[in-house]
Amino acid sequence: MKSTKENVLLLGIVSLLNDLSSEIILPILPFFLKSLNASNLSIGLVGGIIDGMSNIVKAISGYISDKIKRRKLIVFIGYTVSQFSKMGLSFSYSPISISSFVTLDRIGKGIRTSPRDAIIAESTKNRGRAFGLHRMMDTSGAVFGTIFAIILIESFGNFRQPIFFAAILGFIALIPLFFVKDTGMFVKSIELGLRLRKYLIAISFIGLSHVSYMFFLLKASQISVEFSIVLYLLYNIVYATFSYPIGVLADKYGRERMLSLAYLFFSFASILMLTSFVVSFIVAFILYGFFMSISEAQQRALASDIAKAQGFGIGSYHFFFGISSLIGNLIAGILAQLYFYEVVFVYSFIMSTLSAVLYAFMKF
Repeated sequence: MKSTKENVLLLGIVSLLNDLSSEIILPILPFFLKSLNASNLSIGLVGGIIDGMSNIVKAISGYISDKIKRRKLIVFIGYTVSQFSKMGLSFSYSPISISSFVTLDRIGKGIRTSPRDAIIAESTKNRGRAFGLHRMMDTSGAVFGTIFAIILIESFGNFRQPIFFAAILGFIALIPLFFVKDTGMFVKSIELGLRLRKYLIAISFIGLSHVSYMFFLLKASQISVEFSIVLYLLYNIVYATFSYPIGVLADKYGRERMLSLAYLFFSFASILMLTSFVVSFIVAFILYGFFMSISEAQQRALASDIAKAQGFGIGSYHFFFGISSLIGNLIAGILAQLYFYEVVFVYSFIMSTLSAVLYAFMKF
């Protein structure tokens, strides 16, 4: 079995390289959709697919990885599916085809994430720190990917060729995965347990607040597209910088406390997006980065802490959170279609504030 450091580090490198590829695509995706005359409802659907579809698949892949006792194989399949879907996305000429390939990409993400997170969880006792390190490396790839996106848009003058370049780059992410080893730590009994069931009920509500980053970008693009992508870069820098130290703090002071703070950050970010001031947008994206640096890693770590079977337990968390996120973004898309973007941020402010209260007073 590989040592803790090697497994966590190698999976971090895989995620860094994969996110370098993915984050060339994600900041330009809403504008690519707009260039093909997509409606706000369609954008909400794609945003929901990005935030939710992969999570729906994660419960199944986590369960299978527990049963067949080969997590690495499933992780490899998931990453490979995503790289081929990115290639298809570069040849898309309609919102429907974009939605199809985004769905396939998210299915690939869903296939790989639970078994990968289970390997991380099984490789160390300091799970907040390990997941924080993984998110830091993952999001470092996002930082450089966003920089590449800006350069490629300026170089090519369109959205399609940068996406094709990202797809080629994505296959490089598969190389470090060959050196990862299964931990050999599996359970015979697959069950959720009372604590995890309680958490799944709570997360089904909390996920409704996760309004897609695309609405943030589209609102900020009222100043300019270039400005909104620079803000996305700022968001990823904050996300990458603080994921690991926040993981250390969460191990020491408690995950629920940190997660309550995270959702307060998202509440304030949503309020600031109701304005049209440059400074407000900058602060909002910084707060959004803080929110993601806590929530993405520590919600997974909390699920792994209380799960009896890592693959199935973490997968179940992703499943319920994913359905909730998908519904939340469909609601956001409908609100944007019927009214305007400001109504979306009022909705996210209300839901994220309630989520912060929930984490503050519930113990899992």
